[in-house]
Amino acid sequence: MLGTASVLALAAATAAQAGTIAGRVMDGSRTVGLEGATIRIVETGQTVAAGSDGAFRIVGLAAGTYTLRISYVGAEPAETSVTLASVTDTATPVIVIGEDVDYVDNILVIGQRGALNSALSRQRANDGNIVVLSADAIGQFPDENVAEAARRAVGVNVLNDQGEGRFVSIRGLDPNLVSTSINGVRLTSPEAEDRQVGLDVIDADVLSSVVINKSLTPDMDGDSVGGNVEIETTSGLDVDHLYVRGRVASLYSDIEQEFGWRGSVNFANNFLDGRLGVAGSLSHQERVFGSESYEVDGGWETDESVPFPNEVEMRNYQITRERTTAALNFDYRWSNELSFYLRNTWSDFSDHEYRNRVEVKLEDAEYNDAASSGDLAAFVAEEMEIDRDIKDRLETQMIFATDFGGEWLRGNTTVDWSLSYVHSEEEEPNRLDTDFSYEFEDDESFGVDVSNPLMPQLVYGGGQTTASVFDPSIYENAGFEVTNGLAQDREYAAALNIRHDFNYGGMATYIQYGVRARMRDKKYALDFDVYEDDGNLTLDQVVRSVDYSQDRLGPVPDPVAVRDYFNANLGALELDPIASDIDSYGATYGVEEDIMAAYLMGSIENGPLSVVGGFRIEQTDVSAYGYEAFLAEEDATVGGVTLDEDTVIVTPQYVSDDYTDVLPSILARYEVAENWIARASYYASIQRPNPGQFAPRLLVEQNDDDEIEGELGNPDLQRLEADNFEASLEWYPNNDAVVYLGYFFKDLENVIGPIQYENELINGRLFDEADSYINLPEAEVSGWEFNYQQALDFLPVEGFIAGFNATLADSEATLPDGRVVPLPRQSDEVWNAVLGYDQGPWDLRAVVSHRSEFLDEIRGDAGEDRIVLDHTQLDLSAKFRFNDHLQIFGDLKNVTDEPYRAVTRPDGVDRVEQFEEYGWSAVFGVRFTY
Repeated sequence: MLGTASVLALAAATAAQAGTIAGRVMDGSRTVGLEGATIRIVETGQTVAAGSDGAFRIVGLAAGTYTLRISYVGAEPAETSVTLASVTDTATPVIVIGEDVDYVDNILVIGQRGALNSALSRQRANDGNIVVLSADAIGQFPDENVAEAARRAVGVNVLNDQGEGRFVSIRGLDPNLVSTSINGVRLTSPEAEDRQVGLDVIDADVLSSVVINKSLTPDMDGDSVGGNVEIETTSGLDVDHLYVRGRVASLYSDIEQEFGWRGSVNFANNFLDGRLGVAGSLSHQERVFGSESYEVDGGWETDESVPFPNEVEMRNYQITRERTTAALNFDYRWSNELSFYLRNTWSDFSDHEYRNRVEVKLEDAEYNDAASSGDLAAFVAEEMEIDRDIKDRLETQMIFATDFGGEWLRGNTTVDWSLSYVHSEEEEPNRLDTDFSYEFEDDESFGVDVSNPLMPQLVYGGGQTTASVFDPSIYENAGFEVTNGLAQDREYAAALNIRHDFNYGGMATYIQYGVRARMRDKKYALDFDVYEDDGNLTLDQVVRSVDYSQDRLGPVPDPVAVRDYFNANLGALELDPIASDIDSYGATYGVEEDIMAAYLMGSIENGPLSVVGGFRIEQTDVSAYGYEAFLAEEDATVGGVTLDEDTVIVTPQYVSDDYTDVLPSILARYEVAENWIARASYYASIQRPNPGQFAPRLLVEQNDDDEIEGELGNPDLQRLEADNFEASLEWYPNNDAVVYLGYFFKDLENVIGPIQYENELINGRLFDEADSYINLPEAEVSGWEFNYQQALDFLPVEGFIAGFNATLADSEATLPDGRVVPLPRQSDEVWNAVLGYDQGPWDLRAVVSHRSEFLDEIRGDAGEDRIVLDHTQLDLSAKFRFNDHLQIFGDLKNVTDEPYRAVTRPDGVDRVEQFEEYGWSAVFGVRFTY
């Protein structure tokens, strides 16, 4: 403490005698700042990086003449001299470099080479391990949203939903271990139970850049084990003139043969002699597409002579997704020392889904061993049930973030502060699920051909069986289920940071400290109603047909006709209060989480070496409520009393907890030689349990045989704790490329995972079976990262650009029963390969993205675990520029129609659990820039 106090005293003492160089690095047109340019004072070794408008500031200088050396990837280094007449003098040089840098604006980098230069400059200058995707780099690919844009970065994998990127995984870790922020504001999750933020909510068109932070410093929130995804929008002070960019495009889905559209406009300008900056963006997209899915429920039966799936599900999805994203930012420079900002982002996402499903419940049929042979499993279909249902669901998600803050410069001291509010929600209004079922009564024959275990085919034994299966008049309505769910997640936050820059023993140094408060409130309310219909509704009254290529689907319910019938007959339907109440109360919960943090950090530069280190303290107070919804069936014995009817007992539950974490970190950056940079770091981080895991929710059912099953939250869960290590080496050959090799290791304690109990005493009640969550004692993940990007100017033909990045990871976690498994959702191999051509008016690109298989769900044993198989996707993009203002483009996505495949391995053979196809899609349109 005494040493820290001495350093702070020295910082304060030098404040009044600190000369300052506050300049700007510009392109050859003198209108555009070059973000990420590195400015080094040759005489002192002090180094800074230019901000988004090209501005930089170096303080703590004595009077004298200094040589500034400026480096920017893609341009030759430049030098200039600056003189400070006294220790109170401030010099304001404007430095012009890169007459040939491909910029017309620092928001839009023209061409692939410019995008490469912009991103590499920022990455090279940063103390930590980051990956930067500029706006134009994002625009080079057919990316629908932020998640798909992030997929192109080294170490990043994206988990898809209906073929679209949704959740970001860094270094193979669960997306719940990755944090997301926009313009520095931490985003909350609209998901009902999780912390993960589905980045398909935000349209890629409104971005300025995406920054992937893989290492944490003490001034960053400590609850991120995988890393942080920072979404940046535009500032009006980043431009020196009116800037407008827009595009209009048509979308096409092959599998549905339907068109959609998207459009966006972005603008930025400054007023009041450059003191007021205004920037905004608006985008809207409507996409009509679908998928075909073949699934197995209940696993595979492998104890008979021919293995067979217990239940076959055939699904057809028809989907309409709309995205609307808007951003509006104000920046005001009151003086050279004082500035303010107000940044706002709003995004709305709607997903209207019609899902037709046919369920063939083979487990209810009698296995016919005599008729089964080879790859044919035969059955006697008596009492076997086939269901044909429709899900009519509209899901909406909204995220709103606003941040008001400012910065004050006084000598060698910088003070910044912010007040922010984030609100996200997910609503599922009036979802309607309707089921029609038929149970075979005769000894009809049935079968399944399992010669291809990844796509079994149903076999019908005769004309009567076929007639029964596909006759809509014999399928009777089994009831209606209406769901109204609302999840809300809000966070208020305030932060104050103070930084002192000075020279300490001839070395550039700073001390920074600050405080931050976050108050979060997340809750989910479910209103679930079950209706029985005595109106003799059969499928033939509301029937339709849909295309399905994987098998013979047959007649299915029409969603419009079903909803019309439901609305017209609601008064005659009978509500089942028992089934309605238990699901409603069993899902409802709320969590309040208050986090108070303080940190101290410092940095010192000694020639080519810079070190940043410190620690962060986070105090967490959390409270939660939920319900125990207990259903006892008729004839069950409860408290010594035999019940004469089904009974639901609802009991409110309340829990609370508090804890403190001390999180140290240290990062070192060393310039081994010119264009060679080595980095090493250690940081500690945590991850708090997901709200849906921690909340005291208990859904318990006891049948008439007094067997008890349940789904239980676990308020005793401990936070995950992680020690993170990494080291890397970067080489920037020829000033137009990067070669990167990195290693990382994460030692994890209290990893949270699902568990299924059997015959377990929990809270004084003996459960025959219960699903809950548990802390796993230990786990670790390690791996290597490689990144190569280069403009291939050495080829006889100019204009080619190549890139390849890969992550090779290995992980293991120990389960309570001693079984060792990989971490869920962690792929051992993730890579991207890019080949581009950018010459004259043409801009072409092909990219291949690959991830290896991963463990998706941990179940009773290895043979029951769900494994998602490898995925390799090819995307193509072509652009033609007429002039600096107008461009046409066309994109092809998932060119080879790569499916989603999940399997189990009950007998060592890959046997399908889910096979889903999406077809290819296309985007074509026009982009304009002014």
